[in-house]
Amino acid sequence: MEFTQYNCPVCEKKFENGDDIVVCPECGTPHHRECYDSLGRCFYEDKHAEGFSFENLNTEQTENEQKNSQFEDFETILCPVCFHKNPKNAQVCQRCGTDLRAENAHNPQQENGQPNQQGSQYQGMPPFGFSASGMPSFDPLAGMDSKEEVGEGVTAGEAAKFTGKNTQYFSMVFQRLKKFGRGKFGFAAFLFSGIYFLYRKMYGLGIAFSLIVIATNVLATFITLTPEWSAAVRELTTASPNSIVNDPAYAYSLLGKMGYAYLPIILNGVRYLLMLISGLTANRIYYNHSIKRIRRIKDEHRNSSADELNKALESSGGVNLPLALSFGITTVVISYLCNFFIMTSNITV
Repeated sequence: MEFTQYNCPVCEKKFENGDDIVVCPECGTPHHRECYDSLGRCFYEDKHAEGFSFENLNTEQTENEQKNSQFEDFETILCPVCFHKNPKNAQVCQRCGTDLRAENAHNPQQENGQPNQQGSQYQGMPPFGFSASGMPSFDPLAGMDSKEEVGEGVTAGEAAKFTGKNTQYFSMVFQRLKKFGRGKFGFAAFLFSGIYFLYRKMYGLGIAFSLIVIATNVLATFITLTPEWSAAVRELTTASPNSIVNDPAYAYSLLGKMGYAYLPIILNGVRYLLMLISGLTANRIYYNHSIKRIRRIKDEHRNSSADELNKALESSGGVNLPLALSFGITTVVISYLCNFFIMTSNITV
């Protein structure tokens, strides 16, 4: 567990990454090892008999911070999602990673240190209430706590920073997969298949799906434009039942022509089946991809600051819209060019 958002009760200094921390086995309060050794006991030892716990203390302090947020000085920015106090001009929340640039643009404190009436009117509202600007606020975590785990060693706040776009939807999907092992049907993945995976930076899978879709489409079109296919269809439609029954060799030859005649339908069926599989599995695939990538990034930045970790999550995650659009347009162009040349060659012949 990380304690970088808490202060040592002895020296009152904020914990930092790499600090040697001792946690009281009775109440769970973290201390700097040096502070704990100098005191010789837990700072709250006299309250242990009363059932004191650090978790309850932290909850009470958070509630007090929310109630008294209107009296904070002008040097802090209050996160509209988790209500954490951040340094002035912070770009992202240190606790949940919410983008604070809008909060910087509309600081709920006036320069004289008095609460801004418009901002204080909505302070303390739940995530789906109103922001300091009076506009409905957006909760990227869909009501989840930023520190709630959505995967092994991955919190909801970290997952939201990684997904980047449509975070509310993926917060709900990740929570559902974590708790119940069931995802949701991905309509975007169903409609766009490989393009969707490229958009979500799963490049290998995206290219594979896209190439299969292109190949089945082009091949199906090529077959339907060949004279052999037209001849096979005509022969199947004009074949008489008596000829099939009385001439086994003719009946056998029709089987091969039937397979060739129905091959475009089979290829199109493969494409639609691939689209269906993509829609059914895309959310789970992206969930596994995200959890694996986030754990790797956290391991690589274990000694980095929260801002550096957030930047790494945003850089590695998010979406690649230019690549998805480029590949989608290229796919359409290739399909039309293939059809054009096939039709031209058949007209020439």
